[in-house]
Amino acid sequence: MTAIYDFRENPNPKGDKEKQPLHPRIVSYGTVSTQRILEDISHASTFDVGELKGVMSALAERVAYYLREGYHVQFGEIGYFSASLMAIRTVHDRSEIRAPSIYFNNVNFRATRKFRKKISGFVERAKPGQGLQVSSSLSEEERKRRLLRYLETHPFITRIDYSAMTGRLKNTAQKDLNAFVKQGIIVRHGRANRVIYTLPLAGK
Repeated sequence: MTAIYDFRENPNPKGDKEKQPLHPRIVSYGTVSTQRILEDISHASTFDVGELKGVMSALAERVAYYLREGYHVQFGEIGYFSASLMAIRTVHDRSEIRAPSIYFNNVNFRATRKFRKKISGFVERAKPGQGLQVSSSLSEEERKRRLLRYLETHPFITRIDYSAMTGRLKNTAQKDLNAFVKQGIIVRHGRANRVIYTLPLAGK
């Protein structure tokens, strides 16, 4: 199977409707699980999946240990891991903040040149229907109108309902709903994958 690509418009820093340049982006076929990779390795070697899982677990533990100790970690020919930090507030003077206010934020990865060469090659342009999905460009007022109209006849709405109604993709739809909550238009209830949104109660 050959990797395919499509074009996506660059973000508009001004936020106006001026057309922006396009950039190519891989169209993902999905996510390959660790289990599948270990099974592939097992079928091509004398190691069984259980042994490989043990090695993976030990590697993850050692990488995390050395990152916590302040090292960068090289992972074979694949690349380098490093940790990034974050302060709990904006700092303008080194004396303004103490160590307990700094914490580990994320893990960065940088591929080696040799590993990048392993994935070099040609990619094909996506055929019609295979390209990247793009959220609808409905105005905020129109999205708000559809949301309120839906809630006039339904006790609540979910993110999936909102996406289907507006054509907004998952992450964009969630940003919309979060913004509407901040504006006081709707109220969020629940947590994780059991979140619903309702109209505010009268008098609140």
